[in-house]
Amino acid sequence: MATFALAEKAILLNPADDVMIAKANIPAGTIIEDDGRRIEVRQDIRAGHKVALRPARVGEPIRRYGQIIGFATAEIDVGDHVHVHNLAVGELQQKYEIGVDVKPVDYYPPESMRSFDGFKRADGRVGTRNRGAGRCCSARTTGRSSGCWPATRSIRTSPPTSSSASAAR
Repeated sequence: MATFALAEKAILLNPADDVMIAKANIPAGTIIEDDGRRIEVRQDIRAGHKVALRPARVGEPIRRYGQIIGFATAEIDVGDHVHVHNLAVGELQQKYEIGVDVKPVDYYPPESMRSFDGFKRADGRVGTRNRGAGRCCSARTTGRSSGCWPATRSIRTSPPTSSSASAAR
């Protein structure tokens, strides 16, 4: 019978999966090769259906997406069609241990940390010290510069009033 690479005829969603998903109809006897293993499909498989990659005994969990999708209700051999006739939902007993997969993080040493020359406002926001804006604004008040106000507006606490602008001239 014909031999195909797994990617040609099926999808393996997760390396931990017990099944592959047929992308197209696969006739019985077809050989699927994947990483040196050869899987002979034992029944005709329709597109979208599952083919066993590993044997499973009655009651063993079957994984797809790396997650348990059900339990074998009959013996399943490599290459078997996996569907409602040999797979069913069962009671899943899980240990819900939070944080068991957490790995310590290597933090940057203080000398490698990034920073900026800024300050914290009373309301919790932060601001930057924009030393170049002072020169721009003073040039604006003398009338030698234009267009500085929009660029510096965000660092002022309030816009200049007409009385303070005329007093500066």
